[in-house]
Amino acid sequence: MKFMCTRSGFIVLLLVVLMSLSLQAQQITLSDGNYHLRIDLEPLRLELLKNNGDVLVPAHSESALLFNDYEASSAKIINSSLKEVLLEVAFANKEHAHVTIKFEAGVVLVAIDSQSNQLHKTSVRFGGMDYAFGLGDAGGWNKELNLIGEVEKSYDLINNGGSNRWMSSFALFPKNNFAGVLFTPGKKSVTLSKENYSLNVEGKGSSSFYFFVGDMYEIYGKYKVVREANGFEDVLPKSRLFELGWESWDALGWNTNEESIKNILSKFLEAGYPIRWAVTGSGFWDKGGTTTSFGKWGEKFPTPDVLRQWLHGKDISWMIGQRTNFIPSGGPYYPSTAKRDKNLKVDSFYGNELSDFGVEQGFFVKDKDGKTLQFTSSIFPIVPSYLLNGENLEAAEWYFNHYRKWDVDGIKEDTMMDLDSLTGIFNHPFKNISEGGGLVMARNGEFVAPGTLLRINDTSVGERNSRIPINYFQYAFSGFPNVYSDVAGVYNMHNLSQLQANISHAWLLSLTAGMAVGAYPETWPLKEKLTLKKAIDFHYSLGPYLYSAAMKSFQSGFPYTLTPLPLIYPEDSAVYDLKAYQWMIGESVLAAPKLSTDQRDHLVYLPKGIWFDFETGERYEGATYLTLTDFDLNKAPIYVGGNGVIVLRETEQEQYAHIYPVGQKAVSYVHYFGSDTVSSTIQVSDLGGDKPVLRDLNDQKEIPYQLDSKTGKVIFLLKEGRNYAITF
Repeated sequence: MKFMCTRSGFIVLLLVVLMSLSLQAQQITLSDGNYHLRIDLEPLRLELLKNNGDVLVPAHSESALLFNDYEASSAKIINSSLKEVLLEVAFANKEHAHVTIKFEAGVVLVAIDSQSNQLHKTSVRFGGMDYAFGLGDAGGWNKELNLIGEVEKSYDLINNGGSNRWMSSFALFPKNNFAGVLFTPGKKSVTLSKENYSLNVEGKGSSSFYFFVGDMYEIYGKYKVVREANGFEDVLPKSRLFELGWESWDALGWNTNEESIKNILSKFLEAGYPIRWAVTGSGFWDKGGTTTSFGKWGEKFPTPDVLRQWLHGKDISWMIGQRTNFIPSGGPYYPSTAKRDKNLKVDSFYGNELSDFGVEQGFFVKDKDGKTLQFTSSIFPIVPSYLLNGENLEAAEWYFNHYRKWDVDGIKEDTMMDLDSLTGIFNHPFKNISEGGGLVMARNGEFVAPGTLLRINDTSVGERNSRIPINYFQYAFSGFPNVYSDVAGVYNMHNLSQLQANISHAWLLSLTAGMAVGAYPETWPLKEKLTLKKAIDFHYSLGPYLYSAAMKSFQSGFPYTLTPLPLIYPEDSAVYDLKAYQWMIGESVLAAPKLSTDQRDHLVYLPKGIWFDFETGERYEGATYLTLTDFDLNKAPIYVGGNGVIVLRETEQEQYAHIYPVGQKAVSYVHYFGSDTVSSTIQVSDLGGDKPVLRDLNDQKEIPYQLDSKTGKVIFLLKEGRNYAITF
């Protein structure tokens, strides 16, 4: 980390720290060279300052720590240095704790040893700020994108088996160049208001709280390092899931079988839909079984080898629904309710022969006394079940070995159990499947996505201008932008009165990592069919570019695949309260879909810089607003700017780079060809020349290109493994 203090400033800071070594000191300051953490001792308060002394993150008005809701009334220094201080903290209830505070390279660690073996609640607090984003599903169901409202709100980080199944405590405050996270096991919550930011955990033993300060790229990079050091490692994305998929659930529900799958897929393929993965949903197991009846195909799938061969012959990867619940051995077991999910028909479930071994080995979730627990889902299966404890690495490996009996290409994970604060049991089992070569669309997990795609909870077309983008954005703010929701026109494809809404929904999905179709638009008029197909085809064109953005996200921690505008333009106040949802895809594409079909006009905000309308080639200078009258849903709703480099696929063999003249001083773009091992680099610089010059850096030869007469962009065929340099 570059040291930014002046020599005189450093000397003053050092004197302050040395003076603070006295046990009678009332204040101590830690510094990482770029920012200062001021610690008041009576009462204990924390405040982050810029180098010039301005407040970046305010102190809480009362105290920085709470123990069982009692304030930290005072603190004594045990020892201290420039980067770290050990305190003995007294709370208002006479409890004491040792608190270590470290500040180095933009990371603040507050570690609290409560000296108590009893269940207790610990909180670390700063003052309030204006804008906060993130918190996974807890933030995804907020009615507004900004998590800070007019009244204080506590976001409980739980798994309720439905709406909230991906948990993160990460909250970002872009205007303050600040973020925080809490990994400590226990019942976690985050409290936010204009006066208070509080990270809270209820558990036993010590607890550690992390805070990050810096620009957005630095914050996400540091968060990735700290997250992985705490055991939450990212999964390498697989390019196949950035292709168009198909899901049986929307079209067939529980009536999925080999022939119905082939019939619908054949219609899509004949119409030119480039489907490359298919989730054949639920009901593939034998009668009375579940997803963990590993390898026991039912009467609806009598010849799985034939279906697999048929799918692979059409270059479609086969995925199935998968859960981690195991019905106890014995049975049959009868549901206590007559209620069934959608068109599910089941009278009873047989016992799982694997369950006894799982119980003996301690592979399932237990209570505090060591007794194996049973859980009942209100959706499926609707009888008591054991639940795999994925935090047990042997259990996760056991599960993976049995899963392979299905002999498929991947899974859509969808465990639905109300687990409260038991959120850490899903990462390892599905990470094993992904690292074992499988395609994983994850739903449950904490802090990281255990698969390539991270799915938000079930949606509807009517939520395209509210919950869907909010949930997408909060996942991205939480560090995981490879989002997926449902198929295009979910549950609404046969509603001919809402064709425009379905097309708008399709464009939303087209501009994100995961896109799929379900029911075939059999009765749609030709014009609307073609418009829907255009959104599908655009996702196909953009797929390799999306995958390349995901690779950069994986490497850096920054959410390049879907980047909310406050991350790129944190000092632009306009991007915080836009009426329409906009985001960056990679570093060059601004997505601005029209998600509301109630108004004829569409308002688009172009931030500072040069932007080109993708379809018309019109050039704009930001920052500016565009009011688009009678916006046509047949138009790709994107603008190219930023770094000015976009790669589009035209055929399976041909991908073309489009380099726009946006005043790049020096830009480097890495493009991946389907895996992390094959890539090309494009270096772009604007030297103010008369005409662009393009060179192949592998042999230093100048190569030809197309020059677009309206935009001045350079277009050329990108070849695997070749590196290029272009100067304007």
